[in-house]
Amino acid sequence: MELAKEEKCEFLPFLSPREVLLKAGRVHGMEFCRTEQTESGQWVEDEEQIIRLKADYIISAFGSLMNDPA
Repeated sequence: MELAKEEKCEFLPFLSPREVLLKAGRVHGMEFCRTEQTESGQWVEDEEQIIRLKADYIISAFGSLMNDPA
C-alpha cells in the first residue's frame, strides 16, 4: 500500500466491480456499484449508486476471477 501511495495511486474503497466496459474490443472503462455495511455487518450493494471510471488497463488482484460473459 505504501508504494502505491508513493506512486500517487487513488484508492476508492467500498466499490464492487460490475462490468468491464469495452469499445471496439478494447477496454475503455469499468463499472462499479457502491457497497454499504448493514448494522448486522453484512455488505450489500446499493444499486442506485453506480460509478463508471475511465480505464485503459485493468489489473486483477491475485486470487480474483473474471466471469466470461459468453
